[in-house]
Amino acid sequence: MGRKSILGSFVRGMERAAARSAADSRRRGQRAEAMQSRAFERELIRRERDAERDRVRERREAERAAIVEERDQAQRLKQDAKEAQLRAWQMECEEHQEREQEIERIANDSPEVEDRNQLFEELQQRREFEQDPFVAPTPRRSKRREVEVEAEAVEEIRVASARFTPRVRDYRMAQLAGTFVSLLGLGMGFSEMESVHSAALPFMGLGLGGVIIAQWLCSQARARQYADYMRGIEQGVHDRRRLALEELGHHDEERNRTALTKATAEYETATASAHARFVQDEAQRLDAIRELRDGQSARIREVLDGLFPLELPIPCKVKIRASSASTVALDIDVPEPTALPTNEAKLLANGKVSYKDKTEKRLHEQYLRLVTGSAIRHASEVMLNVPTCQAVELHVWRTLRDLSVGNMKRSRVIEATFDYATLAPMSMDAIDPSAALKHFRHRVNLDRGKDLRPLDEAEAK
Repeated sequence: MGRKSILGSFVRGMERAAARSAADSRRRGQRAEAMQSRAFERELIRRERDAERDRVRERREAERAAIVEERDQAQRLKQDAKEAQLRAWQMECEEHQEREQEIERIANDSPEVEDRNQLFEELQQRREFEQDPFVAPTPRRSKRREVEVEAEAVEEIRVASARFTPRVRDYRMAQLAGTFVSLLGLGMGFSEMESVHSAALPFMGLGLGGVIIAQWLCSQARARQYADYMRGIEQGVHDRRRLALEELGHHDEERNRTALTKATAEYETATASAHARFVQDEAQRLDAIRELRDGQSARIREVLDGLFPLELPIPCKVKIRASSASTVALDIDVPEPTALPTNEAKLLANGKVSYKDKTEKRLHEQYLRLVTGSAIRHASEVMLNVPTCQAVELHVWRTLRDLSVGNMKRSRVIEATFDYATLAPMSMDAIDPSAALKHFRHRVNLDRGKDLRPLDEAEAK
């Protein structure tokens, strides 16, 4: 009894120890699983934090790059605006200086009349009519219709292919026979008669073989019939397509031939009309040059009326007082000094335009150059365009306020006679009009500040 209790206690102790060991093992497994789970969770959290940090870093890098790009773009825009402003200032200065130069060079741009006789000799030569080259019309093609013909051919082949019906009735019958033999063999297989049962397999094999062979032959026949069918269809479609394209080509060729014939006729008509107008215009031109060289007053007046007013930076009003074959008299009304730019422009080191008011002396000198330059320019233009002209008598007028009465008064400021013998050999490109005036018979009244004054004041003195 005692042994059993001891043995039982020992067994129970062993069982409890095994149970505790198993429980400890389970707890260790659970702890390990819990640790692994926590480690996995920590790893997930770490990865999420790393990913979040990467996203934040990428967003910041993108924002930083955008800020740099915006800053660079703003810098570029600022630089572009600065360059645009510098270009605008430069253009403003150049335009101002170009206008000054145009005014200064009114006399320098005058035509040189030394070769006037040679010029009119060349003008009096009869010119030859030069007809415009014939430009054939561009050949036209009915490309849209060609595309339609191609599309119709493709569509016809597609429709014909869909209508194809193979002739395989005999092969289908053979397949039915083979199927019947196979079914017969299958039925014989369920027969209880030994002789009939043993013959079932050959019947089934014979039937299946017949079906397979019939199907293969049917496929070969179908492919052969389809190829022959499509060959015939495509041949017919291609023949019709070729005929349609040839007919279309003949139509285009005929249309282009008609267009070429029409264009040729129109060209010949236009050329004949242009030749007739050229002959008429040439005859009128030669008559006008001959009358001009003969000194006909009406023709000279017509030329002068078409010549004036000249296109000058500061235009002047011109009146033809009298006209003869050798002498032309002109009255020129010049504008006041207020028409001149009153300041000078130059670019500073920073690119800005600086304007400086002209001195009164500078304005008077420039105004004198304008007036004398306009006088020489008008005289040169008259002598060049009137071959019989040997002298140009100029009266230059200026509208000033008469301080004695307080009203505006039109007064002569220059009288000059420009003769051909003196004017012809002058080199206009380098001439100083104020200094050149001394070579011609003239009258001018300048005060101490070189301002043009009325001639009647000088006469009164």
